[in-house]
Amino acid sequence: MNWKWISAVSLGAALLAAAPVQAAGCKKDSDCGSSQTCSKGTCVVKAASKAAASASKAANDTSNAVAPTNAINAGTKRTGIIGWGGLGLYSVGGSGAFALHVGGAVNLMPLTPDLPLVAWGDFGMGFFSGGTAFPIKLGAGVRYDKAGPMQLLAGAAFTVMPTTVSVTPVGVALMGMILYPLPQLNPNLSAQLQIGYDILSDGFGTFEFTVGAGWAF
Repeated sequence: MNWKWISAVSLGAALLAAAPVQAAGCKKDSDCGSSQTCSKGTCVVKAASKAAASASKAANDTSNAVAPTNAINAGTKRTGIIGWGGLGLYSVGGSGAFALHVGGAVNLMPLTPDLPLVAWGDFGMGFFSGGTAFPIKLGAGVRYDKAGPMQLLAGAAFTVMPTTVSVTPVGVALMGMILYPLPQLNPNLSAQLQIGYDILSDGFGTFEFTVGAGWAF
C-alpha cells in the first residue's frame, strides 16, 4: 500500500507542477497584489495595463485624425479626404479678375490628435484685363475640426501661374479656408470660404477671395 500511496502523491505533484499558473481572478483593484491592477476580471501588472491603454489611445487618436467622425451633420469633417470648388475674385498684379477654382486636401499623419498634417492642391482660372491666369498650387498644411461646427484649413504651397501674356511667374502661396456643414442638403457637403495670397516672381502678386462648396469623399 505504501508504494501505491507514494506513487499517487508523486503523480499529483508532477501534474500540479506541469499545470499552467492561472492569473488570479478579481472584481476590484484591492483583490490583487500591490503591483497589480484588476483588468477585465484578471489581475495584471500595472505597467502592462498602462502600456496597453496607451497603445489603444494612440490608435484611437490616429483613427480620429484620419477619419474624424461619422456624424450625419459633420459635412467635410466626415472623412480624411475633401475636395472643393468655388468662384470669386482675384487681384492679379493689381488688376481685378473674376475667378474659378477647384482643389482638394488629404490627411497624411497626425501632428497632434486634433491637428493632422495635410497635403493640398488647387487649380484656378482668373480672367483679368488683357489676359487669363492659371494659378496651380501644391503644398502642405494643417486641418482643425474642433472649432465648433466649423472646419479650418491653412497651409503654404509652391505655385506656378501660367498666363496668356507670355509670363509664367512662380512663387509661394499662402491659404486659409473655413468650411461650414450643410447637412440639410447632404451629410458630406459644406459651404466653403477661402482667402489666399501668392508671392510671385516677375512683379506679380495675387490676392484671392472665393466662396463655394466642399465635399467629403
